[in-house]
Amino acid sequence: MSASVAATDSHDRHDRLKDLVEEVFNEYITNEMPIHLLHITEDGEKIRFRLVDRDFVKAHFKEKRVPDNIHAEFAEEMLADGEEREDRIRERVKKELKYAILSHRWLPGNQEPLYHQMLKEPKEVPDGPGWEKLHRFCHTAKVVQNCEFAWSDTCCINKTSSSELDESIRSMFRWYRNSHVCIASLSETADLMALRLQEKGGNGNKAVDAWFERGWTLQELLAPLQIKFYGKNWDPLIQGSTNDRDSKVIMEKISALTDIHTDDLESFTPGIDRVPEKMLWASRRHTSRTEDLAYSLIGIFDISLMIVYGEGNRAFFRLMEEVIKRYDKWDVFLWSGRCSRYNAALPYAPCSYAGGCIQTLRNACVLAASYEYGDRRFALTNHGLEIWVLVLEVDVEEISEESPESRCISFKEDCFRVKVRHIGPEPSKRNWAIGVLDYAVDGKDGYIDRFREYSAFLLSSNKDASIDLPATAKWKKETTKEVVRIHKSSDHVQKRLSLLYL
Repeated sequence: MSASVAATDSHDRHDRLKDLVEEVFNEYITNEMPIHLLHITEDGEKIRFRLVDRDFVKAHFKEKRVPDNIHAEFAEEMLADGEEREDRIRERVKKELKYAILSHRWLPGNQEPLYHQMLKEPKEVPDGPGWEKLHRFCHTAKVVQNCEFAWSDTCCINKTSSSELDESIRSMFRWYRNSHVCIASLSETADLMALRLQEKGGNGNKAVDAWFERGWTLQELLAPLQIKFYGKNWDPLIQGSTNDRDSKVIMEKISALTDIHTDDLESFTPGIDRVPEKMLWASRRHTSRTEDLAYSLIGIFDISLMIVYGEGNRAFFRLMEEVIKRYDKWDVFLWSGRCSRYNAALPYAPCSYAGGCIQTLRNACVLAASYEYGDRRFALTNHGLEIWVLVLEVDVEEISEESPESRCISFKEDCFRVKVRHIGPEPSKRNWAIGVLDYAVDGKDGYIDRFREYSAFLLSSNKDASIDLPATAKWKKETTKEVVRIHKSSDHVQKRLSLLYL
């Protein structure tokens, strides 16, 4: 190869690399960073911040020659074109484009600074607890975490723009994941000792900080790769630590308060798996808007959902629809209590999973992963939930009324007995059955045995219905206060599986 050809080839490689760095740089800011950020500057001992958009961020880092520096760094390496080089460039870009992100509980009333109040620049801090919190956050981001940019959900989202609100909610998990650090403000916790005293259901100084009971803070806890907890006086709970995920003391305490395993607290991967366990995490959390019970779980399950405020609880039904499209394990039905108004086989809200013991749900997740148990092809159809179950008809032994809308019913079958707390109007002229979900599969049959317990639906049918009515139309699911469980059969029970539409 002649020297001129080699020089031309080298020049072309450098041009391609420069174009690639520029493309990755622009793409990262456009798709992986928040729409608006706070740009933080120091004026003597004062902290100032102003709201900026993505164009400002691009211009700011280009002025600091970030793309040029990354190009020069990679030009010295002899990496071939391909995905590996692009991924390494993207990681390098992310490292340079740092921003801190706030996780907190909103103050009541109109105390938080809002988007429209940030449009005057540069912004000095007015009086008020919300502005004081924002100033403390920005000071911590700039001085402690060395971040020039920061994001807070109170003032960095233009909620008058439906498209911006929609993108922000859909992207929220990713924005927290991509942050340099999440600064978590525990406004009801003085210090680490106060955190260690907190207990689920506790009162007084044992009461759990409200941060652990809000819907949105679940993903804010799980998404960031680095998180730093600060007490109500803005002192870090752990001194000297750059990432509190490395603190065994904090992670074990948060695990006890939230039922989230320490493995997930230390490194969480979003996706549609272990659905009942993840729903349990959300079951004791609250949101101001009903729809946010669903929207706050989008990132945790890694699904896409249209944002439609005003639809109320239908948002959670749509979330469950999306979950069931991609989840094929029967343990998704291990819920109890109030059912969805749109389908009796689906739960009303995450709190429907609260009746499950965390260890039971974890064990069920392991069992459900096997193809040897239960139906893996269930689906929502225009006839309802289509699912194969093992239907075992039972007789009523005893009914004990608890209230006009609740009663304890004892059922018997030749090989087992089961007690169920039934919810709804007093049943009359009903046939009853247990629809086993996690039966063992034997060809077209299902069976249960005496070696373990089983989970089931409580089913009923009208005694006056035609005897020729097929099982698909005969049975309906009844509502129960707890998940129905068969605590070991006295013998092997096997029969042909039934296809139901519930």
